[in-house]
Amino acid sequence: MAQKQSQNDVDLSGQTVWVIDLFSRVYQLFHALPEMSSPEGTPVSVVFGLTRDLIDITEKKKPNYLFCGSDTPEPTFRHKQFEDYKATRSEMPADLVPQLPLVKKLLEVFGVPCLELAGYEADDVLATLAAQTVAAGGECTLVTSDKDARQLLGPHVRLLNLRNNVFVGEAELLADWGIRPDQVVDYLSLVGDTVDNVPGIPGIGPKIASSLLQQFGTLEEILSRCDEVKGKKRQENIALHGDTARQGQSLIQLELNAPIQISWESAVVQRPDPEPLIQFLQELGFKTLVKKVQSLSGGKTSAAKSVKPSGQGLLALGDESQGEHARYPAPVLPAKDSAVTSAVKKLRESLSSGGFLIVSVTESAVRGRSKAGEPPVWPEVTGLTLLAHTDSGTQASVWFSAKQITSSDALRKILSDPRVPKVGYDLKRQIVALSRLGVDLIGLQFDPLIAGHLLDAGQRNQGLSDLLDRFADVDSSGTQVQDVPQTAEEAASSCHGVALLIEVLLEEIQTGGFGSLFSDVELPLAEVLSGMESRGVRVDTKLLSELSEDYKEKIKILEKESHELAGHAFSLSSPLQVRAVLFEEQGLPVVKRTKTGPSTDAEVLEELAPLHELPAKLLQHRKYSKLKSTYVDALPFLVDPRTSRIHTTFNQTITATGRLSSSDPNLQNIPIRTAEGQQIRSAFRPAEEGWHFLAADYSQIELRILAHLSGDVAMLEAFRNKEDIHTRTAAAVFEVESEDVTSEMRRTAKAVNFGILYGQSAFGLAKSLSISQPEAAEFIASYFEKFAGASQFIDEVLDRCRAERGVTTMLGRRRAIDGVRDQEGRRGAGGVFALSLPERTAVNTVVQGSAADLIKLAMLKVARRLVRDKLSSFLVLQIHDELLFEYPDAESEPLQSLVVHEMGSAMDLEVPLEVSVQTGSTWAECEK
Repeated sequence: MAQKQSQNDVDLSGQTVWVIDLFSRVYQLFHALPEMSSPEGTPVSVVFGLTRDLIDITEKKKPNYLFCGSDTPEPTFRHKQFEDYKATRSEMPADLVPQLPLVKKLLEVFGVPCLELAGYEADDVLATLAAQTVAAGGECTLVTSDKDARQLLGPHVRLLNLRNNVFVGEAELLADWGIRPDQVVDYLSLVGDTVDNVPGIPGIGPKIASSLLQQFGTLEEILSRCDEVKGKKRQENIALHGDTARQGQSLIQLELNAPIQISWESAVVQRPDPEPLIQFLQELGFKTLVKKVQSLSGGKTSAAKSVKPSGQGLLALGDESQGEHARYPAPVLPAKDSAVTSAVKKLRESLSSGGFLIVSVTESAVRGRSKAGEPPVWPEVTGLTLLAHTDSGTQASVWFSAKQITSSDALRKILSDPRVPKVGYDLKRQIVALSRLGVDLIGLQFDPLIAGHLLDAGQRNQGLSDLLDRFADVDSSGTQVQDVPQTAEEAASSCHGVALLIEVLLEEIQTGGFGSLFSDVELPLAEVLSGMESRGVRVDTKLLSELSEDYKEKIKILEKESHELAGHAFSLSSPLQVRAVLFEEQGLPVVKRTKTGPSTDAEVLEELAPLHELPAKLLQHRKYSKLKSTYVDALPFLVDPRTSRIHTTFNQTITATGRLSSSDPNLQNIPIRTAEGQQIRSAFRPAEEGWHFLAADYSQIELRILAHLSGDVAMLEAFRNKEDIHTRTAAAVFEVESEDVTSEMRRTAKAVNFGILYGQSAFGLAKSLSISQPEAAEFIASYFEKFAGASQFIDEVLDRCRAERGVTTMLGRRRAIDGVRDQEGRRGAGGVFALSLPERTAVNTVVQGSAADLIKLAMLKVARRLVRDKLSSFLVLQIHDELLFEYPDAESEPLQSLVVHEMGSAMDLEVPLEVSVQTGSTWAECEK
């Protein structure tokens, strides 16, 4: 406990002080979280969110002192200066009002003092605390999203926006607004603040304000030298509204010496008394937060602050500072058939009143190649660990051998019983593994892997240990927690690790608004994908062998011809040697450079091809070399000897847009519109006589999604009338009748139609069409003039992304994105879009991610109909917007009818979904 000191003589050397702008955070939470109610029906979402904030700040950020600053109902000195100050603010939402007393109660039981002063705003409280902290030698962090607070930044003061967990200091301010902290007041006085109803100067936005301050330094200099400002209209506005800007200065300037009484002793951070805090949280129905507080205080339901390996090799849980280690019990290992039956019976009895059966399948190895050039490792199922997780806690885990899995009727029944809810990490892998034993895993309820990806789509590390670290505060480094356990001990550790995540992730999923996406789409999709992986697809290895010899000969000929063109032998695979031949010996122009010298990538070679024969030969050599190594020679290695099929892995937790990807092998990147791609696809064939493939894909799905989301009248009309959208676009932009559109016009329109989905600039369009940049800019401007709805949609997406630091798809999948500029900043010459990478990513994610949502819904609908109609046909591959089926000839007509209907009705859009279907005896024949 710190000694009591007055606010004037406190010594904060080496200390950190955090101050939360209470109402700023309260409003953030109110709008960010879905509705939540206490058992009595009182709204409590803000209280829930703020409790999590306080726990996170005190346990992870660990400040020495923590305050809150709050507004009061009384008018402030700023209202006396400007009667309309904050006059445009709406009334407090009705559901927020009853939460404010609960917020104050939370701060009280948590031991966080809340400072407020009649006549002053919370910003003034924050400013005064920051000034006193710095004067006393401390470091201050202000938790606020208020722009005004940026004037307080300095070497010892920073801001934190909890919405995106981003710290802002002097460097970030300079990068964002292009100014120093001492210029913030002048900047906001020029720009104005619509939130506080501070007018600003008309016609001066953020970009102009930043430029003016960089040129003149201060507002007074700008006003006194306004005749030097570029633009007559801007000069007039500055001269006319200078006094308004000066008034804005006095409203925006924060008070550094508000007469508040500060008790530093009361703000010393220490763990709160658990009893009143737990009672308060229990009254509001926050079960997971109760367990969290009990964990931090060493309670009996402790959720493990630290995890280290115990002597048995299992997880050891407990807070070392409390001097206790709660080890997971060792797995029970049944030895006889009677013991298996008894163990399963006990598991059922444990779950009779509710709970989850946690599943962890052990395999002999992780699938993948042991060494480059060698066949993959084909893992075998070695066993299975089950753990009953109920409200009363978890029991000892039970491990069963592979033999017991296949021989025990009781075990097979509980695994396939849909009434017993199953939970496990990467359930898709486990379903596939058990299917090799002829055992079904049914009744999926929860998968932390899928949940973690939905909660943070941009996070690439979604391993079980990563999830434990992020969501359960468990450090599992050095333990036997494994994504693919290989021993009974590892499986037991993984089961108990999953147990720690169930409730916290379920609550995160619900509060984040992902409940339906998780339960209705992603989790059932894991079952569909597991069936596709288990089924696999046959490839003709003899044909691939013939292709390999053919490509080998082509590569050999290309090498010889390249050597002749160069006048000597050189390695076509060596960038250094290719660089020397092209630029030093042949004298070709350098198109672009890398860190190591002139680039020789494909884009460069394509640009050089018209100037010399050699670049074209190099491109051909690279093409055949890549196809040979990536597919022609690799695919036979990946044929599973147990099934004579290739079993690709479909990844649903990799891409940030929600698109599926495939690996081992990646079948989505086989070239489509090339002769070589068709040759490789010809090797994919049905496994049985009398069976064929059916390929079904959506026509121009991303453009249809764009039409639906933007509501652009011309686009909607074109799709509804079943017009060719590229011809319609060309006719509109070139101002000709549709029948007068030439193939070149249509090609240009097609490039723009697809280019806008990826935020293509005038520079990019000019390059792709080999036209001048001004021509490209003019074409894009004309396009957005004719399709104004598309332009408005892009602006709306980016404005929302800028405000919310992220975008969402049609089904609510979220991707966090920073770095989006205002409307002025993201336009180039002539007002044409000039989007940065974050901005292109934002637009693309909404459209492409919504298309990914659509194909997933289609897969679910088709899979259910196949079962309902008792067809023998299988869904075997998904390649972006295309689904590939394997079917017996007798089911050709019913399958086609089923697929067209279910895919065509997967989503209710403002435009019709057009599904094209092709059949063939090879995959290639379906692509014609």
